[in-house]
Amino acid sequence: MRYDMRILWVEDMPTFYEETKEILEMFAEDMGLVVGFRYVQNVSELMENMQNEEKGFKLYDIYFIDYTLSNGVVGDSVIKALRKVDVDADVLFYSSEHEKDIRSTIVDDLNSFQGVYIANRDNFEEKSTFLIKKNGRRLLGLNSIRGVLMDQTSENDFTVNSYIIRKFCQLKDKEKTVISKMLIEYITQKSKDLGQQIPEVLEHLEKDGITNIKKTMGLSSYLFPVELKYRVFQQMIKFLGDDSFNDYSLDTYLNETVKERNKLAHKKLELCKTQQYILYYDTIDQKEKRKCPNTCDNHTDEYKISIQDWNRIRKNVIAFGKCFDNVQKKLEE
Repeated sequence: MRYDMRILWVEDMPTFYEETKEILEMFAEDMGLVVGFRYVQNVSELMENMQNEEKGFKLYDIYFIDYTLSNGVVGDSVIKALRKVDVDADVLFYSSEHEKDIRSTIVDDLNSFQGVYIANRDNFEEKSTFLIKKNGRRLLGLNSIRGVLMDQTSENDFTVNSYIIRKFCQLKDKEKTVISKMLIEYITQKSKDLGQQIPEVLEHLEKDGITNIKKTMGLSSYLFPVELKYRVFQQMIKFLGDDSFNDYSLDTYLNETVKERNKLAHKKLELCKTQQYILYYDTIDQKEKRKCPNTCDNHTDEYKISIQDWNRIRKNVIAFGKCFDNVQKKLEE
């Protein structure tokens, strides 16, 4: 499963965790975010993770910690331990009745509230959604937008490639022939477009079909591009009766989500003056020609992406991501 944000949650009441997590997941999804939660009851495991965060790659964006574990003793020990590790994630301590004690301990041991938040169980939802929203805003940063879209769609590319390689052998001979013909037709047309022949690949496909799917998948992208792999994947799940995409059309994914990815992948990105639109260019001539007007109302509908467009794209990515995750889960069973 792919996530935009990860939260490690220390809580000794599983019921509170499950009920509240469901609310937060719905809140995040409405924002166009996918949040991954990890639930732990062992504080030593929490501290081990914090030390890993300090020494290695960052995994968690937020920590939710129940201060009243073991009658508050653990809460104190965690705050004291925070002084020894350099963790740049936000930390939310919460308690039903020890809010004042938490504030006092933080002042005494950390000398700062930077990145540390406090809540009681009554306003926990308010504080936790604030932190999710705060961390989610980074996805609207210009440096993040391209990466977010590329990361999510690359996960889907991985699933498509894996599915074709793993499942091709399960096709009937006549179904394999259909897939071979898809590739033959594309390469034949490509040869015409390029004004040159690609004899070895075509000769083998026309004579023997696809005899080694891994080798075929390794063909250069101009012979077997990503879009064609998705078309092959689409045909294969139809042949094999996989219902993962019954509610969502792969045509929509290719025509909208992949199109947006390709649009942003290798272009220069800038925000307009009022930060309402992403502008994109291939060349300096395009940049000068598409110069940002004085008011957003004068923007043309071309060569720009609005915040509303971006939120729609993100929600589509989440919806299709669940379909691809379902396929990946079946592959790993």
